[in-house]
Amino acid sequence: MGIVRMGPPNDLVAQLAAEFGVINFVETGTAYGGTALWASQQLKNVFTVEYCQEIYEQTVKNFQHIENIEFRFGDSRTELTKIVSRLESASFFWLDAHWSGGITYGENDECPLLEEIDIINKSEFENFILIDDARLFTSPPMPPHRIEQWPDITAVLNALHSGRSDRYIIIIEDVIIAVPQAAKPTVAKYCQEVNAKAWVEFDKQVNTPNYIKGINLIYLDIKQRLRLIERIKRRFSQVIKN
Repeated sequence: MGIVRMGPPNDLVAQLAAEFGVINFVETGTAYGGTALWASQQLKNVFTVEYCQEIYEQTVKNFQHIENIEFRFGDSRTELTKIVSRLESASFFWLDAHWSGGITYGENDECPLLEEIDIINKSEFENFILIDDARLFTSPPMPPHRIEQWPDITAVLNALHSGRSDRYIIIIEDVIIAVPQAAKPTVAKYCQEVNAKAWVEFDKQVNTPNYIKGINLIYLDIKQRLRLIERIKRRFSQVIKN
């Protein structure tokens, strides 16, 4: 996985939307509306669910003028069930309703992910599922999260494989992506490009003059320390002899 990004892989979502004619974007965990705002500029319909009253009211106040975003307050499982029943074609699902501390909802109900996937699996369409914070499922989440409330990656993958049709599933940029098999070539190519860019960037960092200068400075410092140790040893030996 390695690379961590904020929000969904925008370029990939836009490309898949164009290739497969997807017009709906469903989000659980609105937060402060950044993802919903972006999606509203790319797709026809955006549905976003938030269960923290304070965050919901602030976000609606900021973005209520955007006509193609439908803001919904409530439990993601309840609202997702309602939304899925209304959809008339394949859609994107960005699942990010798990608790993230602070005032966000979920301190006693930390991760509804498996239930959200189960609701989506009941849809008659071949949907595109993206799950944020993959690192919290590939290994136990950090404190103060309660491990027993979080499914591990095996449980998540099993849920994703329980849909009506086979899905292509990968993890990249801290996102679990599950798409119809028809979208596999597009997603695989995207992953290759992301990984290639990451390696190029790593290579640049390794071979920059500043990096080399840093290594040289460390080397010189070690040499100086070794020389100092040798001088101390010689003086100590002279003291013992005397």
